[in-house]
Amino acid sequence: MSTTTTLPAWQLSDRDLTTRLLTTQRQQNVAYAAQLETIRELESRGAVPEGYSSTSAYLATILHVTLREARARLAQATGTLPLTWKALSAGEITAQHATVIAEFLADAPRWLTPEDYTVAEDTLVTLAGQANPSIVRRAATRLKIYWDNDPSDVSGSSSEASPGSPDVDHGLDPDSVPDPSSGSGSGSGSGFRSGSGSDAAARPWREFSWHWTRTGRFRFAGNVDHETGTLIEQLLVPLAAPDPATTPDTPDPRTPAERHGDAIAAIVDLAARTPDLPAKAGERAVATVTVSLETLQSAAKTIFTDDESVLPASHLRRILCDAKVYPAVLGTEGQVLDLGRSARTATNAQRRALAIRDRGCTFPGCDRGPKWTTPHHIVHWAHGGATDLDNLASCCERHHRLLHHSGWKIVLRDGAVYWIPPSILDPEQKPLRNTAHNPPPAPLRTAAAATSATPPRARRAS
Repeated sequence: MSTTTTLPAWQLSDRDLTTRLLTTQRQQNVAYAAQLETIRELESRGAVPEGYSSTSAYLATILHVTLREARARLAQATGTLPLTWKALSAGEITAQHATVIAEFLADAPRWLTPEDYTVAEDTLVTLAGQANPSIVRRAATRLKIYWDNDPSDVSGSSSEASPGSPDVDHGLDPDSVPDPSSGSGSGSGSGFRSGSGSDAAARPWREFSWHWTRTGRFRFAGNVDHETGTLIEQLLVPLAAPDPATTPDTPDPRTPAERHGDAIAAIVDLAARTPDLPAKAGERAVATVTVSLETLQSAAKTIFTDDESVLPASHLRRILCDAKVYPAVLGTEGQVLDLGRSARTATNAQRRALAIRDRGCTFPGCDRGPKWTTPHHIVHWAHGGATDLDNLASCCERHHRLLHHSGWKIVLRDGAVYWIPPSILDPEQKPLRNTAHNPPPAPLRTAAAATSATPPRARRAS
């Protein structure tokens, strides 16, 4: 038996601590699958002792869980979810993943074909192997919205009309998207005025109300169509970003609401100067790196900044990864010998191409969209890497930092970005591709199948 599993934790090396965490999580997943298998057998035999009103009541009593949790486990145990069961039994997904997938598929539209049902399950199980349950739930929500708006839906039953898209909080943090199970209200419709299709498209429903308060404040509220809302969001997000900290201990003190308020003020101020409006996917701040000729020619590992602090070269590479660099080479007396031109940032056209190719952050399991990302040089520009699409990958701020300061690496294969985990997480270092941005699978059903096909269901326990 491995010492990793027998020694007390305090005797393990840092690497072995991580190994034990991964091993015990996998064991926990496998144990949960074994429990579900036992519950299934208990239910099929009808082996619940006398005195209990149901299998769920019996499970809640002996396992010391809530009745709701007992019902959820019974539903998972008796449902038809072969791919979820297989991944859970192999330890590849957690109990929370299985719960999210089972609850979602239990409410899948009745018109789905068995093939649609299987593809949907496979999509979510694949994502669950690399993302946390919250991201899997958001992917399931997107899939539900896609189904609800399927133009080929011919059910025509008003009694089974699906609700509209859930309200989404477009704050600076995409994790603020509400969980469908949290009771968020449905939207009021598509954002178009009532009337014929052509009139509604020509005159989308928008409203804006405002008034002055007694204290001289300007209060307003509104609601716009999807197209206008998208435009507003594209303006708000970059303008509402937190200000850079002046020191490590003084981050931007503004709340997200205050940052959005400042962004609105900036947009109004800039509206009178249209040419100055920020462009989508515009370039970031320009950085001028000034070094002596001697330092430039050396292989220094650290850089001394103007405030006499020391900055590791790896930190500088991350900070400047998406900034323009104007190399100013100084002579021995400080005179400027050469001021190079910027030649290392992705162009707007390249950013648009990355948005199409990568669809957002490329880290496995990350669902942040293109506007949250910056282009990263796979082979760093300072090491001779070219600024072209074959050497660029989209990364959000969190995973960009992880890439520069951990053992993760990026490779591009057949036009797709793969992340290679450090050996401490995967001794085989198997390349991983993010599936969080994959579009929802298109329904395979036809109008005829819509009235006859009934997919296998994940049964709800009572």
